[in-house]
Amino acid sequence: MSHGFSTGVGYPDHKLTIHCKTTSDNYDVVDGNSKVLASYKTFKGALDYRDRLHVEQLRKQAQKKRQRHVFPSCEIPHLWMHQVQDEARNSNGTLYFSGPTIYSYGSHFPIARHVENRQGNKAILFTTATYSVTTSGHCSAVRSAIPSGIQVFMVPSIGTSWGGDASHRQNLESYVTRATEALEKAARAHREYSISGYYRSAIATRDEAIKYARFFGLKAPKFPKFPAKHKLDNLRHELTALAAQRAAETRKREEEAQRRRIKEAKAQIERFRAGDPNTRTVYGVPPMLRIVGDEVQTSLGVSFPVEHARLGLRAVRKVRETGEAYRRNGHSIHLGHYVIDRIEPNGTVYAGCHVVSWEEIERLAPQLESSGQIK
Repeated sequence: MSHGFSTGVGYPDHKLTIHCKTTSDNYDVVDGNSKVLASYKTFKGALDYRDRLHVEQLRKQAQKKRQRHVFPSCEIPHLWMHQVQDEARNSNGTLYFSGPTIYSYGSHFPIARHVENRQGNKAILFTTATYSVTTSGHCSAVRSAIPSGIQVFMVPSIGTSWGGDASHRQNLESYVTRATEALEKAARAHREYSISGYYRSAIATRDEAIKYARFFGLKAPKFPKFPAKHKLDNLRHELTALAAQRAAETRKREEEAQRRRIKEAKAQIERFRAGDPNTRTVYGVPPMLRIVGDEVQTSLGVSFPVEHARLGLRAVRKVRETGEAYRRNGHSIHLGHYVIDRIEPNGTVYAGCHVVSWEEIERLAPQLESSGQIK
């Protein structure tokens, strides 16, 4: 029971009051839900505590007001992937994220969402929904921003930022449906590469479903009967040999395509290197770097401070000198909002979806050295 007085201060989210209780003569600091936050023997102690909460609330408000929320479209997927802030959007609001979920054109179309299981392991749920051409571009950009090694589950239900959880039943049923359809297509196909492709798809879908069930602590779904083990082993042996041959052919085609893309994008590359503000992003060629003002910009649309680039250059040179690769551990090398994942002995830097060669870093080094001392 309270008596004597009650004094309070209003906040945008709640109101704190101080009550003097006859039962103990303590001064309680109480929030708007009548929850006692702290008790003091003196009124001054309670008042000081209340004022400290007030200052902390104002500080958080000020930080929130200063935080930048509008970025170029190319940076939104990267900011979402690394969860450097609670929300961000592009200038027209067609691509944005709120908390763990990133959306295209509104809350009706979530693209992907960060999730965590009971053991603290993290993964990403990525939509399998069909989409328009523009949303397809958003999905492609988001998928490209996810580093290799991150567990991604392709599912129809990913949930929302405001409490709507993914439907595990729907997702597991989807895995079974997709695996079954792939097996049926393999049975109907006549060409060897079609049979192999559909069969590999069925196996991959089944394996991903099992990983999904294990991740969330669920019972694995029942799949249709796959071929007998000896037939499966024979098929896998054939597929392994065929895969090696096709991998070599694919590498050759990719190298030729890369040379062709670089040739076709020559003018665009020159404009990017010259600092043309209208040529901020260049897709299809290895990541390039340039300095604009006090920022380093990449040809994939990411930017970070020059000062961070100097520290990164120092780390790359150290790796090249020692011949010992760097792997991200307790000590992180930051590049603005992003972090270097690893540095190979040859100087190649891996940061998220960026793989930057030493040749490109070396090309930028003189400009970094001219604007600051590199040891």
